Amino acid sequence: MAEIVLGLATSHTPMLTLPAELWSSYARNDERNPELAFPPHGVVMSYKEALDSISPEARARFRGADPYRAQAEACQRALDELSNTLRAVSPDITVIIGDDQDEWFFEDNMPAFSVYWGETAPLIPRTMPPGSRDADVIEAIRRGYGDVPMDVPVASTFGRYLIEYLIEHDFDVAHMRYVKQPYGGKVARRYPTKQGELDYVRETPPRPQGLPHAFSFIVKRLFDNRPGAILPVFQNTCYLPNQPTPRRSLAIGEAIAAAVEEWKSDASVAVIASGGLSHFVVDEELDRGLLGALERNDAAALRSIPRHRLHSAGSETLNWVALGGAMQRARLKMELLDYVPVYRTPAGTGGGWAFARWR
Repeated sequence: MAEIVLGLATSHTPMLTLPAELWSSYARNDERNPELAFPPHGVVMSYKEALDSISPEARARFRGADPYRAQAEACQRALDELSNTLRAVSPDITVIIGDDQDEWFFEDNMPAFSVYWGETAPLIPRTMPPGSRDADVIEAIRRGYGDVPMDVPVASTFGRYLIEYLIEHDFDVAHMRYVKQPYGGKVARRYPTKQGELDYVRETPPRPQGLPHAFSFIVKRLFDNRPGAILPVFQNTCYLPNQPTPRRSLAIGEAIAAAVEEWKSDASVAVIASGGLSHFVVDEELDRGLLGALERNDAAALRSIPRHRLHSAGSETLNWVALGGAMQRARLKMELLDYVPVYRTPAGTGGGWAFARWR
């Protein structure tokens, strides 16, 4: 019988690919980011609008670059611990629960849930438009999300079994076997603003695209470019109108764990949540509430996370919710390795970077 033997969860922000001395350069992009959703209501505002309206208390949380080195070192220590744990356990299968951001899914096809079960998945080092950021930042991000081209092994047999199990248990999950190359498309950001709905559509020109960054970060940073068989499971956390609810994310995590229990193969399985927590604006209340609920195995609290706090990239919190469902079913205990809220501008932009394991 198969068994879940390990759970891991990690943020995958580009800041984790950068040395501390580049964090200030990276932060300058916040001033032109149109997807800044501010707590507690999840309303999107421009950087200037937010800076003009933020309270003095909130503004004071930004302390310049002084904390960056200690914060970066804390994050890297936690990532090293997760990597050491994963490679020591060496599971037969690693299920990675992540999301896609303008990589494999666009508005020609945007499923709420999808499983990739090809024999392998391509990892292609990322390219970024010239001039989009400082050259040193671009190069560090490129390396951090996968610097070695490879065909990553996929647990294809288990993937098909999981898809059929989910369908049998009332999850209408999509599936993928290959990636069209080159590929691109458009995705609208339908987040609330003070004036109604955000009018912003991002267009990605056709290009070769390997594993989305939620998954390639795990291959590079936790597997150290030597991955075992993975199974990518996608949630459309970011893009309305078919974003899963927290209760549905918890349920699919529970179903993944139940599927492992019933699989008639002698296999050890790890489950990893990739992404989060709050960003591009820090929401410590949301983050700490989620982490506390995971530590307590509080399913009711996880199901009732307010959806209006899950707009923009902070919606990756749902990947942790799904992992929480799997870990409750597997009866593994959470250990929070670190939570590092990073305020990178006076407007409160930044993120809550978190790292945890279940054993």
